[in-house]
Amino acid sequence: MDHAVFAGRLEAWARAHYGPGAVVGGVRRMPGNSGISYGFDVEHLGEREALVVRLAPPGVARQGNADVMRQVPLLRAMKRAGLPVPGVRWFDADESWFGVPYHMVEHVRGQSTHLFDAGAAELVDGSGLEPVFAEAMGVLAAIHRVDWRRELAGWSTPRDLAGEIDSWTPSLLKSDDPRWIESGLRLRDRLVASMPKVAETSVVHGDFYSNNWLFADGRLTAVLDWEIASIGCAGVDIGWICMMYDPRSWGPARHQWSRWSPSPEFLLGAYRAAGGPEVPDLAWFRALAGFRLSCITAMSLRLHRTGRRPDPAWEVLADASPYMLDRAGELLAGEVR
Repeated sequence: MDHAVFAGRLEAWARAHYGPGAVVGGVRRMPGNSGISYGFDVEHLGEREALVVRLAPPGVARQGNADVMRQVPLLRAMKRAGLPVPGVRWFDADESWFGVPYHMVEHVRGQSTHLFDAGAAELVDGSGLEPVFAEAMGVLAAIHRVDWRRELAGWSTPRDLAGEIDSWTPSLLKSDDPRWIESGLRLRDRLVASMPKVAETSVVHGDFYSNNWLFADGRLTAVLDWEIASIGCAGVDIGWICMMYDPRSWGPARHQWSRWSPSPEFLLGAYRAAGGPEVPDLAWFRALAGFRLSCITAMSLRLHRTGRRPDPAWEVLADASPYMLDRAGELLAGEVR
């Protein structure tokens, strides 16, 4: 949607929800590689509120990560548990305002330490990353302790590991590269053949790493981007963050690595110190993470290159996908730590 047109719709929305004198300003597209979100301010009766609106992508079925309404009960449950998430302020499935369903949350002060920033070795305020990552792993342990049966009854059907693998395979098949599909399916079969037995389930963020955290004054202020959250195995989140900071899972376009990358031992140690459970099959979950991201990239790269959802970050991820798949194979074979 044209920026000026969207700003006008926000103003009309604000006047309907805050009052006829409401004024909207500071409309800007928010960063991120999934979903569509804008930050803006509403001024009314001398008060100003900073908000972020999350929109469902147009022309896409309102399900899964495209269902912005699905995130509302999840964010509210996390907030009730005292976790650092933005508070939900407004939401509506009515498409008359923006052409799609939406939800709005409070704008949280802070900045991310970005995985794809070659110079990211510290926060903007100069704080080192080691305590930042330790704090984030403590928050992840708290997320996994949330009683989803009570707080999110009926929100989502629990997904076992076979279901986790099956849920991403259709995205892999959307690749235009038959070699990518062949390698991915080969890894899928190896994951299925060596799948651990897991009984416990928890809330799974699904994309937990530093791009989706906000920090201010050296402290974590928010965990963002809950689009692919589910009820499943906590190891999915642990394997994901370990994969994200494993240099050998990435290709030449990402080899300008930050000067500090947390090791799996560091990440798991911080998680366990905060009360998180053991993850005895960590190598398998790291391999699963490589499979998941390679599947996500296959679909997202196609959307980018066809112009349906342009985002050049997927070119970097496409460069990395063969390395992710190879690294996952090494982990399953027990060839590397």
